[in-house]
Amino acid sequence: MKPLTLCVLALSLGGCQLSRARPQAPLAPPEVANSIQFPSWTKDASVIVEGHQLKALQIAMEDFLHPGSSPPRGADAMTRCLLAPDTYDAWLVRGERMTFVHFTPNEAERCGLKPEVMAPGASYAISDDGVILKRD
Repeated sequence: MKPLTLCVLALSLGGCQLSRARPQAPLAPPEVANSIQFPSWTKDASVIVEGHQLKALQIAMEDFLHPGSSPPRGADAMTRCLLAPDTYDAWLVRGERMTFVHFTPNEAERCGLKPEVMAPGASYAISDDGVILKRD
């Protein structure tokens, strides 16, 4: 059998996995999943991120905090904090055929650290076709 045919066959049987850029999120055990009740999905109770904004957010996040990277060995608490995605809030503003994304850290609340004088956030302009037009 040719290698491509073999891989296609293995994929269909679930035995061949392609490498991923980042690990898949862990799944909770069934007893935890069974205890979860989803809310009603209403516009008033939800934050809606439209398709272009979601795409821009993903592109900016992957550029700003490279997936799968970890802090350098011996990094101090602030460095570890600023390299963690959950330290940041993302602000999105829709422009003309682009989305502006700004990441701002919340190191005091999320890491229990005194904020540094420097504000190490980042701003992006991402076109609707996925091009980083500007980053600051």
